[in-house]
Amino acid sequence: MSFLTACEGQISDAANPRNPGPGGTNNPPAGVEQPARSTRVARLTHAQWLSTVKDLLKLDAAPTALAQSFRADPSQSGFLFDNDARALSVDEALWGAYQRAAADLAGQVATDATKLGKLLPAGSTTDEARAKAFVESFGLRALRRPLTADEVETYLKLYREGPKAYPTMAAFQGGLRLVLEGFLQSPLFLYRVERSTQAADGKVPLDAFEVASRLSYALWNSMPDDALFAAAREGMLAKREGVAAEARRMMADPRARGVVDAYHQAVFDVPRYANIRPNTTRFPNVTTKLAESAAKENALFVQDVVFGRKGRFADLLTSRDTFVNDELARIYGLTGNFTADFVPVTLDGAQRRGVLTQVGFLASHATSIDPDPIHRGVFLSEHLLCQKIGAPPANIPALPAPNGRTNREVVTSHTEAPGTVCASCHSTLINPLGFPFENFDAVGGYRTTDNGHPVDASSAPGIGGQKVSVKDALDLADALATTQAVHECYARHWVEFLSGRPSVAEDEALVARLGKLSQSGQLPIVDLVVEVVTGVGFVTRHPEELP
Repeated sequence: MSFLTACEGQISDAANPRNPGPGGTNNPPAGVEQPARSTRVARLTHAQWLSTVKDLLKLDAAPTALAQSFRADPSQSGFLFDNDARALSVDEALWGAYQRAAADLAGQVATDATKLGKLLPAGSTTDEARAKAFVESFGLRALRRPLTADEVETYLKLYREGPKAYPTMAAFQGGLRLVLEGFLQSPLFLYRVERSTQAADGKVPLDAFEVASRLSYALWNSMPDDALFAAAREGMLAKREGVAAEARRMMADPRARGVVDAYHQAVFDVPRYANIRPNTTRFPNVTTKLAESAAKENALFVQDVVFGRKGRFADLLTSRDTFVNDELARIYGLTGNFTADFVPVTLDGAQRRGVLTQVGFLASHATSIDPDPIHRGVFLSEHLLCQKIGAPPANIPALPAPNGRTNREVVTSHTEAPGTVCASCHSTLINPLGFPFENFDAVGGYRTTDNGHPVDASSAPGIGGQKVSVKDALDLADALATTQAVHECYARHWVEFLSGRPSVAEDEALVARLGKLSQSGQLPIVDLVVEVVTGVGFVTRHPEELP
């Protein structure tokens, strides 16, 4: 199979998306931040279901074994992340799996006095009063809002049926077991339902509990905690300052680290690292654990920049500080005593700068023998510049043998021949973004020669609508880090990820503002996230919501 990538048709303009997405408009008022249309019923992703069940039932660990029976969620074409609400539904197979999981979990909790005790509110005397208090307190957490009087009575009727359903259990425990099953199977638990409909100034303000739910699933991938419920109940989420205060508290919580990691894994295409399999004859000192090591380096690097240093997006692109074990240290040419444990290091500034010169990106965008400027360029175009490239034409032949030529010469002659369908994209967009990395071999090691010839890593890629001359990957990293369009792309990804939908035209005012602040160095990544979740488009909804 060929490893070439080409393009056909148009390249999307990141500043003016061709496809405004569901309900988006092509011509919203310039500079006005406003909500886009979005679904009012977003099903929990499988990861959200797991974390929610763990927090709701106060379990010591998430019930991952139960979720293994869930059919995989479909991916949405062209969307980087796995939380697009448009693609999440419940079919018969998944509904059956939910039912079985609910019955299993309810049985575990109701038959374990310690587990059940964690969920029971104190103070009630009779079993009926205790059951009602349980329904009200547990229901608030399960449905992420206070229950209505009718809902409370419905669940109490279910409680009264419990002894019939489980005659061998004590009546109180049997009743709560059926109540737990009911809550865990409720569509109002499995979906995040937004019931607000009253529009004001062309927007539908979400109620406090809906804002709390959006916050918790955006920043923690789970249900609100007691403090967030209290903030909703006390009216603290009615104002931007209150939402910002809660968002900052939540970003300081360890649960936010998993969300930040998930975002950057998608943006930096870390799952691709698993395909790193260099030729053992060409690279005899590389082990089968290189892919695992590269992924661990990326995770430690991102967490250190975002949380350890309170860093900015530019730091991800330019920092020489990272974490290595013995294998990565060899590839980076570091001297000293290294082991399997990861330790912080500062890489050679004449060779390395940021995530794009780390082993993970370089080795995952390479063949088993040679660097792959084509896929390196495509990655930068799509993930860092938000410029989508069309699918390649069919039946593209593989690259020919070098026959004494450099890798760059082979790629150039094969993809940039005048008059070919490949030339238009490769010569102007893809190759100029990939060639600056020719100083790095197929495992990310630094090199100055290729096949006996000096490496030529110079290029003039298009960045932010301008051609920028760079002499190598270090120049390119600096150019990317100082271009507003790149910062806007990074912000656009955050809007998509935190909102669970593709970016649309209504987002452009927010994206432009965040891109400008980020490019000027005024917006650390944590602050960028807080800006997104306190924005108009996050705490309100378009009045013409999707069903």
